[in-house]
Amino acid sequence: MITKSPYIISLLFVASVTGQSNVQSRVDGTQRDQPAPVNNLLNAQSTPKSDVSQSDTGAQRPVSINESGISGFFGYNTKVVYRDNPTAQETKLNELKGAVWTNTFFAGASLGVFDMGNSIVTPYIGGSYAINDYLEDEVQELGLNYNSTSAYALLLAQYANGWSARVGVTYTMDKNTETDFEDYSEYFPNIGVMKAFAVSQTTTGVFDAYIGSHSSTIATGLGIPEDNLDNIEYAASYGLITSYGNLKLFPKYLISYKDFSNGQNVNRDDLTHNLSVKVDYPLTDSFDISLMSIYTVRESSGALVPSDYKNFDGGVGITLNSRF
Repeated sequence: MITKSPYIISLLFVASVTGQSNVQSRVDGTQRDQPAPVNNLLNAQSTPKSDVSQSDTGAQRPVSINESGISGFFGYNTKVVYRDNPTAQETKLNELKGAVWTNTFFAGASLGVFDMGNSIVTPYIGGSYAINDYLEDEVQELGLNYNSTSAYALLLAQYANGWSARVGVTYTMDKNTETDFEDYSEYFPNIGVMKAFAVSQTTTGVFDAYIGSHSSTIATGLGIPEDNLDNIEYAASYGLITSYGNLKLFPKYLISYKDFSNGQNVNRDDLTHNLSVKVDYPLTDSFDISLMSIYTVRESSGALVPSDYKNFDGGVGITLNSRF
């Protein structure tokens, strides 16, 4: 019979008396990626001559889209990331350190390219499936391993003046690996804008901003409403994209404000600062190796349960992708 160490038992007790489950804290601290077309557009800004073409209106659009406007992509990413605070808490649980191994399968398609006056409009659909496993036994005891399914529909408009605008909805669902139970799901309708600026001949700055509504359902066993994490999010970021030989560097700062409305969080406001640096080394057109680091600080007010936390992620990943 396997027994938990006194150290783990004490940590689990601390988690229970906070009135917030480990699952809710993990979900609350998870950074969700933007849909692949948005990330691809961000990355394409670094080499505009080779990665985009111009329409009759002067607006830029990705070369990877076929002449018919209908094209697809699929791929696989694996990464191992050291996580300084896997429970996203400022209790004794944040003394736990661990590495998480994430394997993600993704696919999507553009459904046409439409000239609309002074803009090019492209609808996208896509999705992904990610397997997240913590490698340390102490973290595994907390039941944080999960599989995440995501799907999105997106309408992207690119303008001749360099701005782009988008409107879309993303569905996300997390399922606990050990129990095969749905821990969390949400719909996230959102709108956003993006603009690239030439900083130098080799460096591009990219401004991105969005607003969206997180409409969620979370499994809790502590009398907490299942819509406890519903919130309106306002976010903006500025990043640089530059190249050194074969290396592509992506430093970025993101600030996010969330206004919660339900349950324990009815008066809660979060301000999150996120500083990240990513380095890509493309081995081929469809095979990249990446190094990444992310430092996150969240300042929270108005919640019944303290929700401030700090976290550092650092790791390495490999991405394989194909377009057709």
